[in-house]
Amino acid sequence: MRALAPASRVLRTKEKAAEPPGLFGPDPESDAAEIEFLKGSPRVALDIENPFASYVFVERDPQRIAELNGLKLEYAGTRPIIVQEGDANAALQEWLASGIDWKHYRAVVFLDPFGMQVPWSTIEKLAATKAVEVIVNFPLGMAIHRLLTKTGDIPQGWQMSLDSFFGSPDWRDLAYEESTDLFGPKVRKVSDSGIKLLEWYRSRLKDIFGHVSTARLIKNTRGNPLYYLIWAGPNATGLKGAEHILSKGDRVVR
Repeated sequence: MRALAPASRVLRTKEKAAEPPGLFGPDPESDAAEIEFLKGSPRVALDIENPFASYVFVERDPQRIAELNGLKLEYAGTRPIIVQEGDANAALQEWLASGIDWKHYRAVVFLDPFGMQVPWSTIEKLAATKAVEVIVNFPLGMAIHRLLTKTGDIPQGWQMSLDSFFGSPDWRDLAYEESTDLFGPKVRKVSDSGIKLLEWYRSRLKDIFGHVSTARLIKNTRGNPLYYLIWAGPNATGLKGAEHILSKGDRVVR
């Protein structure tokens, strides 16, 4: 099962030479330049040499639903595909409650939101199966840093989103520090708050899954960090494979 990413992605091109594609969705900074449609993560998953027994794609966007249904027709007879329209968290809850005997089944869940829509409670329920591996998009530059104001004066709604995503309000202790100057006490955002939050999130994944990978940074063409990809799962064999893939260094999204 995977969630929340397009069946194809767009690539900005420079004259006739196409630059290397990213794996997961369009560059948020793309403009009206010439584009080329490339494989998105659903097609990549469908084209692997040793395919899964079944695929479930969950999406809310009507255009992406249409793309996924096109893939379903294209792979009819070769890949069992279910396209489900709706919220990925609700779909996962329904899937986990469907009575699957996890002693006999295994799954990989790709959680690929373009924000913070996947709450920690969903991650915990996936880990509780002891049979599901996850690949998580940690949206540091795309969402988290945008909610962490320099002064620590964060709107209530943003705080609730951060609490839900991390599963704890302790993110504040990592992102901010207190000090005193001539004008009294003040709160400021620490310079390495993003890395501290990333490592804390990874440690929490390890606590509930047992194994967690190196986080692979995905950047845009300006060199700004967008998100990190993290694998977590219940066995060391999966970790070995994930490290082989994800520990190759920074990846630039074009």
